Amino acid sequence: MKRAILFSLFAILTISSTIFADVKIKIRQKMSGQETENTTYIKGKRQRTDVMNGQMITITQCDLRRDLQLLPTAKSYTVSPFDDGNSTNQTVSSTQTKSVVSTKGGTLYITTTNKDTGERKQMFGYTARHIIQTIEMESSPDSCNPTKSKMIIDAWVIDETFGFQCDRTQDYQNYQRQQVGGCRDKVVPKTIGTAKSGYPLYQKMTFFDENGKETTSMIQEVTELSKATLDASLFEIPGDYREVKDFSSITNAANYSNDSNSNNSSSNQTTNLPKTNQTVSTEVGVKREGVVRIGVAQVKTGAVGEGMNANELSAAVQNTLADYLKGTKVELVQLEAKLPSTIAEEAKSKECDFVLFANVSHKKGGGGFGKMLGKVGEVVSRQAIGSSDVGGQIARTTIVSAATATENVKSKDEISLDIKLQKSADNSSVFAKQYKAKAKSDGEDILSPMIEQIAQAILNAVNR
Repeated sequence: MKRAILFSLFAILTISSTIFADVKIKIRQKMSGQETENTTYIKGKRQRTDVMNGQMITITQCDLRRDLQLLPTAKSYTVSPFDDGNSTNQTVSSTQTKSVVSTKGGTLYITTTNKDTGERKQMFGYTARHIIQTIEMESSPDSCNPTKSKMIIDAWVIDETFGFQCDRTQDYQNYQRQQVGGCRDKVVPKTIGTAKSGYPLYQKMTFFDENGKETTSMIQEVTELSKATLDASLFEIPGDYREVKDFSSITNAANYSNDSNSNNSSSNQTTNLPKTNQTVSTEVGVKREGVVRIGVAQVKTGAVGEGMNANELSAAVQNTLADYLKGTKVELVQLEAKLPSTIAEEAKSKECDFVLFANVSHKKGGGGFGKMLGKVGEVVSRQAIGSSDVGGQIARTTIVSAATATENVKSKDEISLDIKLQKSADNSSVFAKQYKAKAKSDGEDILSPMIEQIAQAILNAVNR
C-alpha cells in the first residue's frame, strides 16, 4: 500500500501556469504486473476523481465548501465540510494525541539530483521535456531507522498545470492522529541541479536497495488529456445514492501505522494521508428480491512477515472478493461484531443468508524490501517532487487490493487463506477450506487467484 500511495503522490509535479475551466485527465498505473486507472475531471470550482477503475469517487465542491466521497458498490456517500477556521479540529485534542518519550536519533541525508537531458518530444499537443530525478538516502549508524536506498524517476513533463485551485482551511485533521515525541532523526536535504519540473505525462519510478540492486519499479502515464466541456452532473451526488456518516473502513495512515506496529516493523513509515481500506459497506438497505446476502466477519490475520501489513492484507481479502462477486446475485455486507454470538445476531438483523469467516497468514520465504520503500515514501511525501490537488485527491482515496497488499511479496513467500461459509439461520457449515499459494517471483500477486477460486466456490455453494 505504501507504493500505491506513493504512486498517487507522483500524479502531479507542481508548477505555476494557466488552469483550464474544464479538463479530463486519465492516468494509467502499472505495478507488479497489475494495471489500474484513475480519471480526474475539473470544471470551474469543482473536481472529481474516479479512483482504481471507479471503485471510489471523490468530488470537491469548492463553491459549496465541501468534499464528497462516493462508494458506487454501496450507492452511498459521505460529506466532509471544509473547516471554517473556528473548528476545534484546528487543535489536536488529547484523545487524538499519543505521547511518547522523545529521543534523539541520528542523521538522515537526502540528496536530490535533477537533470534535464535536453531531449524534447510532442505529447498531447505539448512539448515535453525529459527530466531525470534521483533521490538518494543514507542515514548514520545511530539513526532511528538506518537506511541506504535510492529511487530514480524518469519522466517526460510539460510546462502546464491541471491542478485544482480551491481556497480551503481544512487539512483533513479529522482523520489524523498526531504522535508527539518518539525517536527523531535530523534530516539534512541537499539538491543538485536546477532542472525545472512540470506536469508528468509519463514517468517510471525505479527503486534500489542498499547494494544498488533494483528491487521494483512502477510506471504512470497519462492516456487521455482533453479540455472539452464536461457535464455538470459529473460533479453532483447521484439521485439514488444515500448519505452515511462515514464508511467505517475509512481510516488514516497514522492509525494504520499505530494499529499494525506489532505486525510490521516498517509500518510507521507510511505517509500521513487518509486512505480507504475497504469497499464492503457496513450499512445496508432493504434486501432486494433474488439477492443472496452474505455477512462478512472481520478478516482475521495470523502470522505476517516483514514487508507485509496485516491490516492491508485483511482489507485486500475483503475488497478483492467483493470485486470478483460484482455482477452476481451475491451481496456482501460488512459485519462489525467481534464475538461469535454477536456476529450471528448482527447477521440475522441485517437479513444475511450466510456468514463468511476468513483468516489470512503470510509466511516469509525470501528477503524483504518493504522498509526501504516505506522510507522513500516518507521522504517523497514531504519534499522531492510534491503534489497538487489532483494527485492529492487520488492519494486520499487509495483502495487496498490484492495487488497492492502483496506488492512486497518476495520469491518463495507463502500466503494461506482459511475460509468458512455457514448458514445464518442455524450456523451450520456450508463449506470450509484452506487455500495456499507460494510466490515464484518478487512482487507476484498470489492472493488474487486464491480469492477468485473462493468467489467461485461461494457462488457454487449459495446456488445449490
